[in-house]
Amino acid sequence: MPQNPEGIDLNEITILGNILYDETGDTFLTVAPQLEPEDFLDPRNRAIYKTFLDLGKKNIPVDPATVSEELKNNKLYDEVGGDAYLELIMRKTTRIAPVENYVNNVKDRSLLNTFLGRISEIRDDAKSKPISDISEFIGKAESSILEITKMRRVAQIVKMKDVSESLVSKLVIQTQEFKKNGRKANGVTGLETGFSNLDFFTKGWQKQNMIVVGARPSVGKTAFALNLLYQVSKRGTPVVFFSLEMSAESIAMRLLSLTSSLSTDEINSLEFQPGSRADHVIINAHSPEEASMANKLQRGLEELNRLPFFIDDNPGSKMLDISTKCKKLKNLIPDVGLMAIDYLGLITTTGKKDNRQAEVQDISRQVKQLARDLDIPIIVLSQLKRESEARDNRKPMMSDLRDSGAIEQDADIILLLYRQDYYSNVGLDNKGQANDANGNPRMEANNPISKVDITLAKNRNGQVGELHFIFDKEHCSFNAVADDGQETPF
Repeated sequence: MPQNPEGIDLNEITILGNILYDETGDTFLTVAPQLEPEDFLDPRNRAIYKTFLDLGKKNIPVDPATVSEELKNNKLYDEVGGDAYLELIMRKTTRIAPVENYVNNVKDRSLLNTFLGRISEIRDDAKSKPISDISEFIGKAESSILEITKMRRVAQIVKMKDVSESLVSKLVIQTQEFKKNGRKANGVTGLETGFSNLDFFTKGWQKQNMIVVGARPSVGKTAFALNLLYQVSKRGTPVVFFSLEMSAESIAMRLLSLTSSLSTDEINSLEFQPGSRADHVIINAHSPEEASMANKLQRGLEELNRLPFFIDDNPGSKMLDISTKCKKLKNLIPDVGLMAIDYLGLITTTGKKDNRQAEVQDISRQVKQLARDLDIPIIVLSQLKRESEARDNRKPMMSDLRDSGAIEQDADIILLLYRQDYYSNVGLDNKGQANDANGNPRMEANNPISKVDITLAKNRNGQVGELHFIFDKEHCSFNAVADDGQETPF
């Protein structure tokens, strides 16, 4: 790490100095979630940074005067060198914005030291203890290494008074964010889902939540997840979709149907000419209808290109791969707000497991931990057991989730999709009605409009209930149905 002749760690004091210089407090809010006091090698810097965190918990501004006073109160003032050392930090600090590179340098060094220590332990175990199963030993070693990042974030047990102070501070920041984004404090405390009926129950997508969307194959869980991510991304919040089953182009085609209001068949029927680009499509239109479709397509592509929507379509991804990519992306794009994985049954894990149920249990807990580490909500799709179709009442229940024990336990929210026409082939009109104008049952198996009942089977921080949507399969579009039977616009 860079040092100067006075023995000062330049990375560490640059972080401390920029926090002290920044009267807005933004630098502190950026650094605090990323670094722990133990990440600082210099004990003086470690004590000063811990003082920063203590002041933050008390909602006291971090500046030279408050830091000096807090150090004195905690009898650390002389240990860190008093005002002379604080002044040295201020004098030697390079004023920059942002400080992410310096934070990453300190984090990387701390992680490397922890990693090397763990490697040394593994090596000693390999030399001193008998190994009956090499695969099992490597799997445990791998899991042990993965625990490093979790260990760095383990917090000390705190008094309720400290927690309540932190809570009040969080509420103040929340109100400031609402005002900054032009939102009212309407009870929706997380990311707005884009659907008022879903917001009513969930209060928005909450940070660190694991949200499970379960359904039988072809009911529409992928389309529903894409709609959820689309609603968030079109409001400017970056989202990520991990597709273990469909290609990125297939996902983009579904989203294009949604943004252009054109079906896949309509898009494929157009004559695309050489030289076409995403920002300028050249189409040989043979009629006013095709010209209109071409205009819709171009507008849909323009919206699609503006979306902060990221796709990973690597099949057979391991949970470790997904976790690593998520963390890298979060470092590159700190304001990523929502991720989705399609779907849990296709994820594999490292290490030897006795059976698939044990593997799913491990994956489920890793997804939940990832949501906590990244401080964002993660939606994970899951198939339901085939046995659910054998009941007279086929509406899904939590116990229908495949290998459901761990998923039920880890999930904060569980949404279960049900389509009557999936079983009966009864077509629906665009208001979700199963009868035609004469009151006769509609038996059109390929009707593109379906009514989807979504059971909110688990809601850790709110009430459960049932929501109703209209699913337009041709345009990959979900619209909420209000209590009066009318569609709720986006």
